[in-house]
Amino acid sequence: MTKSTRSAAALLSVLATLPAASFALNPVIQTMNTADPAPMVHKGTLYLFSSHDEDAGEKNNFNMKNWVLATTTDMVNWTQYGVVASLRDFPWAAKEKSGWDGFDNGAWAPQVIERDGKWYLYGPVQGRGIGVLVANNPLGPYTDPLKKPLIAGHAGGLYDSIDPTLYIDDQGQAYLAWGNPNLWSVKLNKDMISYDTSVGDKGIIRHPMTVKALAERNPPDKEGTTLPKSALRGTSYEEGPWLYKRKNLNYLFFAGGPIPEHLAYSTGPTPEGPWTYGGVVMPPQSAFTNHPGVVDYKGKTYLFYHNGALPGGDGFKRSVAVDELKFKPDGSVQMVQPTKEGPAPLATLDPYKRVEAETIAWSSGVKIEPSSAGGQNVRDIHDGDHIQVRNVDFGAAGARAFKASLSSTAKAKQATGAKIEIRLDKLDGQLIGTLPIAGTGGEWQLQSTRISAAAGVHDLFFMFRGAAGEELFKFDYWQFSQSALPADGASVASRPLPAAQANRAHNPLIWADVPDIAVIRVGKTYYMSSTTMHMSPGLPIMKSTDLVNWSMASYAYQTLADDEAFRLENGNNAYGAGSWASSLRYHDGVFHASTFAPTAGGRTHIYTTRDPERGPWKETNFAPAMHDHSLFFDDGRAYMVWGCNRIMLTELKPDLSGIKPGGVNKPIIEQVNALFGADQGGLCGEGSQLSKINGRYYLFNIASPKTRWARSVIVHRADAIDGPYEGRIMLDDRGIAQGGLVDTPEGKWYAYLFRDNGAVGRIPYLVPVTWKDGWPVLGQDGEVPMTLDIPAGAQGASGASGIVASDEFDRLPGAPALPLAWQWNHNPEPRNWSLTTRPGYMSFVTSRIDSSLLEARNTLTQRTFGPDSFATTSIDVSGMKDGDWAGLSAFQKEYGFVGVKMSGGAKSLVMVSADSGQAEEIASIPLSGNSVHLKAETEFQPAPEVARFSYSLDGKSWISIGRPSRLAYTFPHFMGYRYALFFYSTKSAGGRVDFDNYRTGQSGGSKY
Repeated sequence: MTKSTRSAAALLSVLATLPAASFALNPVIQTMNTADPAPMVHKGTLYLFSSHDEDAGEKNNFNMKNWVLATTTDMVNWTQYGVVASLRDFPWAAKEKSGWDGFDNGAWAPQVIERDGKWYLYGPVQGRGIGVLVANNPLGPYTDPLKKPLIAGHAGGLYDSIDPTLYIDDQGQAYLAWGNPNLWSVKLNKDMISYDTSVGDKGIIRHPMTVKALAERNPPDKEGTTLPKSALRGTSYEEGPWLYKRKNLNYLFFAGGPIPEHLAYSTGPTPEGPWTYGGVVMPPQSAFTNHPGVVDYKGKTYLFYHNGALPGGDGFKRSVAVDELKFKPDGSVQMVQPTKEGPAPLATLDPYKRVEAETIAWSSGVKIEPSSAGGQNVRDIHDGDHIQVRNVDFGAAGARAFKASLSSTAKAKQATGAKIEIRLDKLDGQLIGTLPIAGTGGEWQLQSTRISAAAGVHDLFFMFRGAAGEELFKFDYWQFSQSALPADGASVASRPLPAAQANRAHNPLIWADVPDIAVIRVGKTYYMSSTTMHMSPGLPIMKSTDLVNWSMASYAYQTLADDEAFRLENGNNAYGAGSWASSLRYHDGVFHASTFAPTAGGRTHIYTTRDPERGPWKETNFAPAMHDHSLFFDDGRAYMVWGCNRIMLTELKPDLSGIKPGGVNKPIIEQVNALFGADQGGLCGEGSQLSKINGRYYLFNIASPKTRWARSVIVHRADAIDGPYEGRIMLDDRGIAQGGLVDTPEGKWYAYLFRDNGAVGRIPYLVPVTWKDGWPVLGQDGEVPMTLDIPAGAQGASGASGIVASDEFDRLPGAPALPLAWQWNHNPEPRNWSLTTRPGYMSFVTSRIDSSLLEARNTLTQRTFGPDSFATTSIDVSGMKDGDWAGLSAFQKEYGFVGVKMSGGAKSLVMVSADSGQAEEIASIPLSGNSVHLKAETEFQPAPEVARFSYSLDGKSWISIGRPSRLAYTFPHFMGYRYALFFYSTKSAGGRVDFDNYRTGQSGGSKY
């Protein structure tokens, strides 16, 4: 979009002369055209659902495909969430199924209501039927439980089934009313997706259309507008009913005719009437339609309506506004004269918490879009555009710094010439700070600047400046601070605050599947190994400088074994097998990472290198498979401490190539579980990790009693490596167990442990350790603290940012083929994937037939992470063959996915779930093009744990598909869910797909 800086400057010169209070804050949303407001209140937040008039479409006609949402807690600043549901969520509305207009138009006035933790969106589809969508939260995804309209065809009129309104009375009875030109209603059952058929005409009640109830039409209707038969309207009732109750009186607000519509109301003793006309509430506005929405919020009542007041607005490009609604003592409604200012603020906004850039009181020029970081971001920012946020409380001390998450296509750290001027109270008000924008290479990056003279309560203006005619940057969120930046810290990318000011690190340390961890410190650097079972490459090595922020360093092996199981051949697989618990040591300048594989030939594997980041790692292996071993060097000799309940000390050959003949090979603990007394028989004592501290040996194990599942930390100590050992139960807290000890250069001690945490997998915790009487005391008063006395740095919500990665599949010369975040499900077939066949894409071909995703080779995976996360990809499917499947999965035994299948020469978008134990195609939508964007979202907290799937044809507007797929940690796979890119053939090999990118992040846009 090209904008005229001359016209923008002229507009600013006029606006700058006006006092702040005169700025038009109605309509409430300026980034898009909205209509048919449906406000509702839930737990202190006002949710404004509405229909959406598209910017482009058939002239002089409604162009409406979806429904959108914004929220407020103060009635002046609105956080915009964009599209939450669309016509595509009603598969029965497809043109080939319904014979109607398909998904391209007809998403008319909705209403949403919450009941028993579920959100119900009632949406009219092209005037022919009212469907109902259900979600677990207001943002969706919404799914259609009926697979058909709830209301349709009862009167034969084209527009009868429109404009639903919902009301639940004090006894819990829910009512649904709707209609044009007649008013209809049903009594909904408690499930909210069916109704009582014992009343009316099979449950449907037609309200008497009398002058007493709905007023005389003036002038009278002489033509009629309802199809297929013209029907004269005998009253002023047109459409848009809205049920509301105040005190003991029920109200029916509605849009009255003739065109242009006004708003009126009637009252009655029940939500079904009988109605008595009350009067006009609002005269006709600048759009020829109107639609009321009435809601009580924080002690006041508000009337939402729409008009055509935005630039370029008209009867087909409308915008929602709101004003206070007042009542007389007798319950009659006072006439509302629309205002430009809108309601007064009900609260102040806290600038010291993260505020989304799409939280807006008023804006000029900008739009919003789904963000690659999750949630929404502001886009289409040009010179002269601005955003206003009202009633911002900086406090008496005031703000001293400002930071914003921004994305610019300019090269990283390159000066762009763009800037944000931060002003108070009006567009040319006091300048409190300027943030020059540095390039970010298209990534999201925090940038910051110093702030001065910002105290008290003010309106806040972000004025965007830069080169004329070009989009300057994108804007995700912002936050002020009362702490000053360093002297050289103005207007640069954000850096960590000094340790004294930094946020504290938290547990879980990493909210992702990183189990069976072993940690060592070499100088000031920590290294950690973990288990990834059947994935290749395997035995991941991670590094950290603070014990909190971990990043991938390498893998000890590329493939553990090459056999039919690891090649997924002839019905064989290595799910839940592969490499199990590892050990990590540094001895005489050499790093040793070891593991065992009970099902891959039953062997112990030891890998060595002098450089854990660059390698190479050299392998030696031998029998037997030493269960959950701890490799240990002591007094010039090498040992394995291993076993389950009965813990063995076994001496190795000096070259580590096997068990030393004639060496030490004896049990050092006969029964780890003996510490439970009579309550033995639970998880056997395993997970050995041995340390030597101040000349004494400390052996950590995990075990559980029989009568309750309580993964506990068992510690034994001895003065000699071969015993005798004495033991204690050192921690029994929420199942956080299995690991060992590590110290810092400063002499602090920590235990590194992990916890079984449902579908996301087994997640690490860091536990402070103190010493008492020669024993390590874990945690505080027997509990693992959730906050640590360590700066968080870049830990974020999940701590996973260093072990997962987005990937555009572009590679510089000499760069590794795959970032270390990627692992293959089982061993890959190198011939069948390529980053060079089509540069910038991950290309997959098939060379065999597979019947399901679990059998397919070359499935490329990364960890999911909590508390919630998402992954997206874009895929070119033009090379698919009949019987091919490709897509994006939440991958485990009970997987779910969204993808494309080719059948009978036609491509379809599909959602598949195996949460019942068998793969089931839940949804299928024809796909006419050759490319599509796919999204998988995983939610691990709160319960239930589910994956949700959606797709997009433009990479901006996401449309949910299918239903939530339940996530379950299964022992056949023995690992947490993975996001997975896949392609396989069920009929003939040789097809090809190209993945353009993989992007992952925390849902909601927070730092992960």
